[in-house]
Parts: sequence; C-alpha cells; structure tokens
Amino acid sequence: MSQSMISFWVGLAVVLIVAFALVRRYRGEHPREGMVQWLDAHHMGWMHRKH
Repeated sequence: MSQSMISFWVGLAVVLIVAFALVRRYRGEHPREGMVQWLDAHHMGWMHRKH
C-alpha cells in the first residue's frame, strides 16, 4: 500500500474512533434522547448562529 492510502485509512479510523467515543459519552449523559433529535438541535443551532 502507498503512503497516501495508509494515511487515509489511519485518518478514517481516527475519525470513527472519535465519533464512537463522543456518541457513547453523549448516550451516557442523555440516554432518553435520540441521536436524531440531538443532531437536529445542533444543526439548527449552528444554522442560527451562522446567519
């Protein structure tokens, strides 16, 4: 495998691990709420802040 392919897979693995850790932490803090509602709230807040 070339160096660029290796760095791509390493970066992808890091992103997945970080995302998984954040989801686990979030679900531990707010087990009753769904991820969809959390994502909607975050995206709506980001949109309002940007405009």
